[in-house]
Formats: sequence, structure tokens, C-alpha cells
Amino acid sequence: MSGQHAGRWWSQPFAPEGSAAAEGIAKQLGRPLLDPLTILVREAAQNSWDARRPGVVDFRISIRPLGEYSQAWQDSFLPAPPEESGMTLAEHLGPESIVLTVSDRNTGGLGGPLRAGERAKENEHADFVQFLRNVGEPSDHKFGGGTYGFGKGIFYRLSKAGTVLVSTHTAGGEGEERRRLMGAALGHSWYQQERRYTGRHWWGSVAEDNVPDPLLGPDGSELARRLGLPDFAADETGTDIVVIGADLGTVGQDQGTRSRTTSEAATFLMSSILWHLWPKFIPDDNGDVMRFFVGTGEKLTAVPSPARLPEFKPFVAALKEVRGGRGKQYTRTVPPKNAGAFHLTRFLNDADKPSRAMITEAMPFSGPVRHVARMRAPELVVDYFEGPADPDNAFAYAAVFKASTDADQAFADSEPPTHDAWIATGLSGAPRGVVGKLNSRILKWIDDELGPAVSTGDSDSSGLGNFSMRLASLIPSVGLNGGSSEDDHDDDEDDRTSGGGDGGSASGRAGPGRKPPARGRRSSAPRLVGEPKLQVHNGAPFLVAKVFVPESVKARILAAEVKVVLDGGAAENDTPLGATVPEINQWQPVAGGPAIAGPRIYLSAGADSEWWLYASHVPDAVVRFRVQEVRDHAG
Repeated sequence: MSGQHAGRWWSQPFAPEGSAAAEGIAKQLGRPLLDPLTILVREAAQNSWDARRPGVVDFRISIRPLGEYSQAWQDSFLPAPPEESGMTLAEHLGPESIVLTVSDRNTGGLGGPLRAGERAKENEHADFVQFLRNVGEPSDHKFGGGTYGFGKGIFYRLSKAGTVLVSTHTAGGEGEERRRLMGAALGHSWYQQERRYTGRHWWGSVAEDNVPDPLLGPDGSELARRLGLPDFAADETGTDIVVIGADLGTVGQDQGTRSRTTSEAATFLMSSILWHLWPKFIPDDNGDVMRFFVGTGEKLTAVPSPARLPEFKPFVAALKEVRGGRGKQYTRTVPPKNAGAFHLTRFLNDADKPSRAMITEAMPFSGPVRHVARMRAPELVVDYFEGPADPDNAFAYAAVFKASTDADQAFADSEPPTHDAWIATGLSGAPRGVVGKLNSRILKWIDDELGPAVSTGDSDSSGLGNFSMRLASLIPSVGLNGGSSEDDHDDDEDDRTSGGGDGGSASGRAGPGRKPPARGRRSSAPRLVGEPKLQVHNGAPFLVAKVFVPESVKARILAAEVKVVLDGGAAENDTPLGATVPEINQWQPVAGGPAIAGPRIYLSAGADSEWWLYASHVPDAVVRFRVQEVRDHAG
């Protein structure tokens, strides 16, 4: 009967042994603080990511009135469930009624068994029944963002009719079963004469055993076309979820409160995507990535990559450091011994306050950025942990904490249904320790990175204190002073400091493609120690940094350089015409002795030594020191 669907509503009666009432299912999300549109974005994208196929996943949200398609919707879905059920579907199928459609492509679709009591085949996920039929079932996706499937309740909550329609084309399965279309609704429990019903309803093809099934194959495709839903190309897989009678929320306060327009809702959704899903814009180690599109009607706009937005660049930089294994490790003495990694990016806070609605509408915090984006292994932002203010108000910082795969379940178990917090209360054993100690660990990492505010020094430095603070504040953030702590153990006494680089840099971190020094093996690389200072000698200001040179059995030549740092952290290589360029003036032994002029020194084989490194002062600039061993000419 291709081309002629035979769908109708079916209402679930209470089973003699008991059933779940719709009211309880609808309340499983609790009373979240996040805006419902933000929750929708988080939950829907999480499901799409869990169901991704290799490569690029396209995620789209469109908002539009039913318009010319309203008659087809009425013909298909009316009559609604009986009047006693209290369902108001008929009120939300007019031309002005708003539908919000969430679509993904290059995902596996909602595959697996059609019936809840059937076992999924090998290498198959029971996504269809988990989304449309079951409630509270643990996710069968390894390291998936979801847990028990409570978050899908947001689709029903956003519908003024409590009704959604699902159209999917699955990657697995065979024949017509790959194309599925089905409706579902949540109301409240009700009676029809003496029979009690749960308030759960499904729209589909009711089989001979009185169980509703989805429309399959051409029947599903034909109805989707008539309803104006997005189409699937021959080899295209994914899912469209339509929220009927969408509640777009409100703007304003008190007497000025009004409903969002479709355009305002689209902007809010784009902002929510940026703040809560920005890691998904950055390809992971497998090259998997998501693209996002939002709009009204047929016109969808691509959400810009956070890698190009100044508000997100520091977060993106921190995530890349964590992914590259260069973050501080949340290590413990008992399993899970590696619970996650942290990295902080510091930047000049001279940018204008964000004013674009795409940034500000769903911004989860106000004031200067001093936040840690916390996320589980799937890299979906859980929340933004607010840290202390930067001791130098000229700077701000953004950081990332990402749970390890070993600790992911502990963090997942601590999340509420909306996945927007980590709460140790209720956990026990190792998971409680992992989650409960994280906040203090993060504060310690931040304190290590920011350091105390630098005093203005002695009288010789008077009048230059502000610049000294800015200089001292920046150097640790860009990792150019040696001795940054790469490991942070659960036991404080186990905290340790890793050594310098691989001989090429004074940095305490390994650069891309480099391996950090093996633990227990002392690095021979020279490194900067502590915070560079601004000092005045004979009336002239100098930048002074301390350099530690480890013992060596061979002679070496060390070369130092100092460069102006541009906003964003890059060194200035093309100096503007007429601008002052900082220079290395001399090396001087800390233990005393004659100074050696110029950027290079020759050192004979011997024991450890410490040196003061002097550079010329460049007014109103931030600079970066670098010390490295030059391997030739030393003999």
C-alpha cells in the first residue's frame, strides 16, 4: 500500500502489573536552570554525536510555521487521542502553528528493533526503542554522552501539544525497515469509562497484535514528503525530530515579558550551540566533527566555527592542549589513577565586551572570562566552573577540564538528567572521591598557573609596577618558563614538577610531536626559573629573567632571545616600522662574576649553574623569553 499511509493514534492502557504514567516521565528532567532551548540543543546534539558515522555530522535546527502544509498535518494526525485524554493536538496544526525540526545527517539514524521486547542484533544499537518507547534504559553507546535517556523529555516539554514526530533513515537493518516514521505524545493519565490510560500515545501503523509500529519504507517517505519534512538522499542516513506547536520561550522580564519570535529563537539556538557544543566544531583524533546550521523556514545559516571567534579561541586552544596530552593530569593513587586533564589559556583582556546577540544570548556567565569548561570524554560541555579573578585585571583566562575514559562513568553517574552539573552527593567509593575532589584540584591548578600578584619591587622599580605585573603574569601562561607541573596527583605530597624540554627550548612542555622527558630522567635542557622582573639599573629599565642550566658532560653554547608577544600569544616576527625591538643585553652568573655581553654564552662541561639574563625594556609591550642550546660550534 505504498503512498497510502494507514497511521492513527493509539493510547496506552495501564497494564495489570503496572505501568509508567506520563506525568512521571515528563517530570524526569526535574526543574533545570538552563533555558529549555539550550537543553534541547545539548540533548539533541548529544544523541547525534552518539549515533555518528565516521566523518562529518550535519546538525540542523529549523523553525517555521506549518503554512501550506497544515492541511496535510491535519489530514494525517487528526482525529487526535480521545477528548478524555486532554490532548490539544488539534489546536496546534493550523497554518500559524510553529514546528521546530531537529535534523542530523551521517548518523546511524534510530535503528535497531522496532519493538521494545526484542534483542538488538550484534553491532546494532536499540536507538529506536530507546528514544520512542523505553524510559530510563542505560545507554548502550560506549562513552556516549547520554546515560538513561531522560533528556529526551525536553522534546515533549517544548511542544505545547506534548507531541513529536520522528522520521529516520537508518544505516543498519534491511529493506523497508530502514525508513521509519512515527509520532509520540505525552499527556497525563486519564480514564475512558472504567479503563485507565497512562497518558502515553503513539501514532503509527497499529499491528494486528494491537501494538503501534512506525510507517516503513515508501509509506514513511511519502508521508514525510507530504508534510514538508527534510528528505533523505539514497545513501543518506539520519533522523528528523519535529516538535509540534513549539514553545520558543520568552524574552524580557516582569511586565515586559513576551514570546520569542522565530528569529530571536534561532539566534538563541545559535548562541546555545556555540557555548555548549563548541568542542564538536573541532575535529577529534579520528577526524569526526559536527557542522551546525540554524534558521527559520527553508533558510538555514551555518554557525561559525568557535576557532574563528575571539570569545572562544582561548577555550579551543586549551582543549587542543588537553587533547595533545600537554594538560595537567588529574592522577590518583587508586583507580581510576588517571581521572582527567586540565589546561589553562591566559590572554590579554583588552577585547571589547561581547555585544553580538549570537554570543551574548545564551552566554552562561557574565563578567570577565575566568572559567573552566568541564566536559566528559565525549567532549560535550557540562558546565563552566568559575575560578578566581586573575590577579592582573589586564588578563583573563579560559580553561578546559576533560574527564578521562577511565573516570568517565564516575562523572556520568554524578550528572542530573540534563547533564549540566557534576554532583558528588549520592556517590560512594572511588567515584565520590573522583568527583568530590575535582573542584579543589581545579582551584589549585588555577592558582599554580596564575601565581601571586607581583609586587612593584624596590624603589628602583617604582612607577613601573603595572607593567611588571603584566609581564610576570603572561610568562607562565604561555609556558615559556620551565618547571610547569604536568602531573598533579591526588595526594599533595606526590605533586611534582617535570623538567625542561628536549634541548631545543626553555619551555617545560613538549611541543607538538615532541615527547616530554621520561619521568625519573633529568632533563639537560636549560630553562627559565620563576617570573621575569622589571628592574632599573643606573636609571635604565631592564627585563631580568633567571635561567637554570643543568650539569653537563660536554661543552655547550646557549642562545637566548626575547620577542614582543602579540595579542593571541604569537611572537612578533614582523616589527612595525620605527617600533622598538627588545634585545638580549647580557648573561651574568647568579653566584657572581663578570657579565657576558650578547645573546650567546659558551659553557664548559660542569655542574649546574644559574644565570641572570638581561634584556632591553620595550615600553607598553609584553615580551617572551626563550633559551635554547645551540648544538654546533661547541666542540
